[in-house]
Formats: sequence, C-alpha cells, structure tokens
Amino acid sequence: MTTGQTEYPLKILLVDDDPAEHLLLRRTLEKVDGPPIELEYVADIESAVECVKGGGIDMVFLDNRLVPNNDFRETAPQLRHAGFIGPIGIISSDISGSYFQEFPEFGVDFRINKNEIDRAAISFIIAEYTRNQLSDNCAEDFS
Repeated sequence: MTTGQTEYPLKILLVDDDPAEHLLLRRTLEKVDGPPIELEYVADIESAVECVKGGGIDMVFLDNRLVPNNDFRETAPQLRHAGFIGPIGIISSDISGSYFQEFPEFGVDFRINKNEIDRAAISFIIAEYTRNQLSDNCAEDFS
C-alpha cells in the first residue's frame, strides 16, 4: 500500500441473490471507520463455496434465502463444510422467525436485519468478530 498503512484489508464476502444489496452494502462499507475493507460479491451458494475454498475471505454476510435453498440452515453449513472458519453473519429483511434463534447450531456467528445495517452496526460487527481474542496481558506462557 502506498499510504504507509500496515493493515491488510478485511475481505468480506456478500452472498445475496439481489445485486442491489451489493451496491447498498458497498456504499455503507465506504463510510465505516477502521481497517480497509474489500467487498466481494456472489449471487449463489455454489459461487460462495468456491470463493471461500480459494481462501482470503475474512467474513461472510449471507442472505437468509438463496434460491433453490430454503434458508441459512441449508447454506451456512455448506460454507463450513468447505472449510471456512471465519465469522458468518446472516442478513435478512425479516429475522423474527423462531428458527433464527437456532443460528449457532448451523455454524452462524450473528444475524442482522438488512434495515439495521449501517455504519455503526458494521463497525461493531467488524470490531467484535475480528478482534484478537487473547488479552495483551495474557499470563499463560506458551513457550
């Protein structure tokens, strides 16, 4: 990077069958403070599986419903079976269904209503799911 930044860009994969969602999320991500963000976009779960198999993806935003699958209970496990270990967040225009309470059982880390996606929400998600999980003052000696 020519700006002298040492941080690598955070690569987020958006999986949504509506291309307008890609445009909306890209605009929102441009306003987020913090590490540089690169947004990849695919419209179906098969392309998403290939993308995560290729590596380099740090986080996935997965639309709840992707044709021909019913919902995230079918699609999120496909990403996990492809070897993706990063955070997966379900995005949907309606997260009120009782099955959304089961999201951890399907390899999902968080869920968010599409109407709630804004600069503050994205900043929180990135901070919460990409921070180093160990304290800087860890008393354990691993040597």
